[in-house]
Amino acid sequence: MALLHLSLYSDTLMMDSSVSIIFPQNSQRVLDERKPFFKGPYKVLYLLHGLKQNETSWIRMSSIERYVSQLPLVIVMPSVHRSFYTDQARGFPYFTYVADELPSLMKEMFNISPKREDTFVAGLSMGGYGAFKLALSRPEQYGYAASLSGAVDLVGLRSQQDDPSVEAELENTFGDLDRVENSRHDLFALARSLKRVKPELFMSCGTEDFLYAGNRHFHETFSKDLSIAYHEEAGAHTWDYWDRNIQRVLSWLPLLDEKQ
Repeated sequence: MALLHLSLYSDTLMMDSSVSIIFPQNSQRVLDERKPFFKGPYKVLYLLHGLKQNETSWIRMSSIERYVSQLPLVIVMPSVHRSFYTDQARGFPYFTYVADELPSLMKEMFNISPKREDTFVAGLSMGGYGAFKLALSRPEQYGYAASLSGAVDLVGLRSQQDDPSVEAELENTFGDLDRVENSRHDLFALARSLKRVKPELFMSCGTEDFLYAGNRHFHETFSKDLSIAYHEEAGAHTWDYWDRNIQRVLSWLPLLDEKQ
């Protein structure tokens, strides 16, 4: 695999932005390795970081590069700071950047498939929220979305908060928090609004995670209306859990065509 660290200018954000990319490489690292030969256009996974992380976190804290070394898959890892992958009320339009501008730039630079069924998004914690927000808002764009320990229940999450600084930060991102429910920021509302085209969803959360109740709530609410592969096991809000479960995501995604 080739590991790339890009600094690019975003017209949407009106500033430089960083992206890490894992790109398939047809090479033989060891002499006895039998590596399949792949060629593009490649499927793509937009892999999203959490609240306190950046575009390098998945590479530094998990073994994602090793897990995809035999797969015809491009991994795109953007940096969005603490924005919740949202067009912020008082901040930057990160949803528009990740949903529109970034895919356009990646397709210009790399041999990436434009097909919905070849376009995936996944993330952890804040990134799990972002992955579902992207797929539920743009079901015609993303065929598959995975959330690991995702902050999928914003309304429930707010009720757990008693820190004024956290409340203020959330208001900078989402605006009036009393109006989040049933808005474009509410994943439950987005899921209910889906029509004919619906993404395939994957959810996983540890039973000791502070976001566990919200994940159970989302799954129980939509298990009959949406195709959700749901997994839970003992675990907390940790990289041990996410490293283990990103492997489940990769096994769940339709990565290998019969001809490959």
